[in-house]
Amino acid sequence: MRRILLFFMLVLAAPLEAQQQDTSRIPTGVRLGMIYQPLKRPTLAVRPFSGEAERAALAEQVGEIVRRDLDYSDRFEIFETPPQLRTGPVEYATWNNLGVVYVVTGSLEPLETGHLLRLALHDVVYGTVRQIQAFALPEAGDENFRLAVHAAADEVVRWATGQPGMAASRIVFVRRGRDGGSELMVVDSDGENLRRIASGSRAMMSPVWSPDGSRIAYSVEQDDASWHLVERVLATGEVRTISSRAVISMTPAYSPDGRRLAFAVTGDRSNAEIYDYDVQQRCCLRLVRGGPGEDISPTYSPDGRRLAFMSDRLGQPHIYVMSAEGGEATLLSPYVYGEVGYYTSPDWSPESSLVAFHGRSRGGRFQLMIADAAKPGSTVQQITEEGTSEDPSWAPDGRHIVFKGVRSTGYGLYVIDTATGRTRPLVLGSDARVPDWSPALLRASALTVRGE
Repeated sequence: MRRILLFFMLVLAAPLEAQQQDTSRIPTGVRLGMIYQPLKRPTLAVRPFSGEAERAALAEQVGEIVRRDLDYSDRFEIFETPPQLRTGPVEYATWNNLGVVYVVTGSLEPLETGHLLRLALHDVVYGTVRQIQAFALPEAGDENFRLAVHAAADEVVRWATGQPGMAASRIVFVRRGRDGGSELMVVDSDGENLRRIASGSRAMMSPVWSPDGSRIAYSVEQDDASWHLVERVLATGEVRTISSRAVISMTPAYSPDGRRLAFAVTGDRSNAEIYDYDVQQRCCLRLVRGGPGEDISPTYSPDGRRLAFMSDRLGQPHIYVMSAEGGEATLLSPYVYGEVGYYTSPDWSPESSLVAFHGRSRGGRFQLMIADAAKPGSTVQQITEEGTSEDPSWAPDGRHIVFKGVRSTGYGLYVIDTATGRTRPLVLGSDARVPDWSPALLRASALTVRGE
């Protein structure tokens, strides 16, 4: 860990004279703005799910998972179902008088293996069933049972809004181990099903998911204080070494097609530079030239053609964008002549041109910010202001962000909805850090039972 801290100290201490660049493309006078537009969200109710006697308790559990997923999607105002409307036919007129727009009903039925979850979305305004579908769930003890329920809930979001939810995803992060090393942890998007997937006596940093969710790349400290980049195959636990010769290999990021892995490399006497590696061929380390100074924390655009990254070429950490092949870089983070800037840990939205990062706010604390890579020089949106907020990572819906934060509820990982600012704790604990949100790990189409 001391090596990592020393690395960042060197980044910040590098002399400005040695880091000058052509400033003709640097936007000046950019100020921060905190903008949350009030959203009109439809009111939705989830009735208790039904099931035969031996499945009644499990049906209730499944219904609660779906209700919470729909709540955490932040696309609906959740309405608590009155006792008199929890069973029987859906009385559209009564629900309409209560101001409810959608009602979700569900039932759990037996399958030869597992369970059949039947979901229906009722459109109260038009007095009709908007969509009904059956999904095959594994047995309740299966490790992917909750993930399957999350995928079904994501489909309900799609029925109502045209865009799927993000519940069927997970967050990987690092926490301190009991032996002084690190543990690599994974948790579901709703904060449940927390489990350890790797541990060791040495520190681990910067975990990141592959686009298909089957692998995680991260850095591991070695006995000689160097940091090697490795890739873990989740299904088998196999660990492959990607970079082992450099003093430090860190902050990896997969290209959207999963073919390449970009990361920062530094040697004993060299600045940190961005390289990429052919994951499929397991070879071919290539320098991605980005200019003077220390360059770290690459993150790909959704089409894989550009990289956002952090560089100290202006004397302090700032966020830049360049071609994924290297070349001239454009400043993205706020820059005001004569004022000190400090912006780092970029993460590119999987759905748009927005790049999230954390930076020092006017209050002196780190807060989350979002800039549009398609509009360099435009207003940068600060989306948090309470406590401290660091290390953002986008959800697969391109709307939610997980981050390390300090709030009145404590230290830990939090999730924020960038549309409304609603924030919820994910995992509390002062040693939880560097989270990365997975892609969607299961689609409802894989569970759909045809003809039902």
